[in-house]
Amino acid sequence: MKKLYSLLLIGIGLGQQAAQAQQWRPFRPNQDVHAFRGASADTVFTMRLDSAGVQGADSVYYFNRTLRRANPFDVYPWQKSRNNKLGQQLRYNPAARTYALYWDGGPTMGNTMDRMLVLKPFAKVGDTWSSYFTDYGVSTTLVSRGTQVLDGVTDSVATFRCSSGTTVVLSKNNGVVSASQDLLFGVPNAKVLTLARRPAPAGRSYYNPLSLLDLQPGNELGYYREPLIYSTFACYTGQSLRRVLTRQLTADSLIYTFQQQSSVTYSSAPNCGGTGFPTVSPVQVVRLAASLRTGRWAGGSRPNGALIPAGADLLAYEYRVMPGASNTVLLGYPVVTTPTGSGTCSAPALLRQQELYRNRSGNGTYAEFPAIDLAGWKQELSPGVGILRQSEQQLTYSRRTANGADQICGSRTSFGTLLPTKAAQAAALMALFPNPAAELVTLRLAQAPAAATTVRLLDKLGRCVLVRDLQAGQLELNLPLHEVAAGLYIVEVQRGTEGVQHLKLQHSR
Repeated sequence: MKKLYSLLLIGIGLGQQAAQAQQWRPFRPNQDVHAFRGASADTVFTMRLDSAGVQGADSVYYFNRTLRRANPFDVYPWQKSRNNKLGQQLRYNPAARTYALYWDGGPTMGNTMDRMLVLKPFAKVGDTWSSYFTDYGVSTTLVSRGTQVLDGVTDSVATFRCSSGTTVVLSKNNGVVSASQDLLFGVPNAKVLTLARRPAPAGRSYYNPLSLLDLQPGNELGYYREPLIYSTFACYTGQSLRRVLTRQLTADSLIYTFQQQSSVTYSSAPNCGGTGFPTVSPVQVVRLAASLRTGRWAGGSRPNGALIPAGADLLAYEYRVMPGASNTVLLGYPVVTTPTGSGTCSAPALLRQQELYRNRSGNGTYAEFPAIDLAGWKQELSPGVGILRQSEQQLTYSRRTANGADQICGSRTSFGTLLPTKAAQAAALMALFPNPAAELVTLRLAQAPAAATTVRLLDKLGRCVLVRDLQAGQLELNLPLHEVAAGLYIVEVQRGTEGVQHLKLQHSR
């Protein structure tokens, strides 16, 4: 019994040590997204630990890979970067209970020393130790412990001060609260990154599918399309309309089904070769699904023409090689939290992604366009409506439900022939003119009936005041109104097996 009790105590002690080791981590090792303000105005820089390993006695964690703009005046301005905003690598030594952030990826040999910021959250207040900045030492001191409200939640914090005058704040449960950008803790007045929100999985952070695309059944999104590059005029234009059929929320996924229809008109102008008449696609049913943990949309692993958010989960300057296109990468940009400018429909973009194209000379640089006369692929995502712009397509109309009320942006007029409602379908099949009418109104059908059709005129109480028959093959029928009182009427057309259709008529004297 004593042996069992001793084993239980040992197990509890080891469990407490493991739990304690999980606390005061500068970054969470479970791929949670850490977000910081201060890298640039009105944006948030996002980053995470992507992989881990063991070197000697240290646990080693690596930050997500990024691209950086090395030379903005070069045709190929982007190149891969081994560093992130707070270094390339995080190490933890369990024996010393010490964390270290390394700028260049770990201890270096010889006379050159890496930038290494050493943090000892378990030390006593007042303890001092050495960090290293390029070729000289920087003493670091734990100056205080206390509490701080972080994103609405109170947490314990430890404050460290370097001999250079810079300050680092570490939270017990949320990691780095503030630190010098680019790990420049050895330089006075360095730019400081500060925590923008508590760490969370990408799908519960700025990349949350529930906030990115928040629609209800019946809501609609309309997109206008034209070439990205043209000289005098566009050789083609188009519209696409989506209407939500279903929205399903599971424990780990958000799933939409849409009706979708498109129209494209190719110009008959010289060198365009079109007819000038629109080509309308059949009505399709499309499905969109996203992970609530990762924020990634199914089918969105690479740019596409299906209006699927591509790379919507990419962090700031994180990149992903395109499947089947090894010379092309998709890049994410910092989050825009206080957007400026104007969007056609909805607020300006929260997230932005862009394709980059590798220099075929093999020097590891990337351009923003595939050729001098070809535009590169870009995408902007806005809260609530999702895709604001994607390559040639731009959101120009939306009708979405928010807080129980419909919010309409833009006009549905240019999408009138797409995904027609029952009322629009009826109007397309038959029409009344003139309307309002005084003495006579004419009913005109788009297609002649195969059999006799009964037409009735109903008053506002539903009483029939006039009946006429439209014969098979007849397209028009005149309805006399001189014996009918002025007012609002319904023209009811019974078209055999096609059911009853109604049109409103205003009769005036």
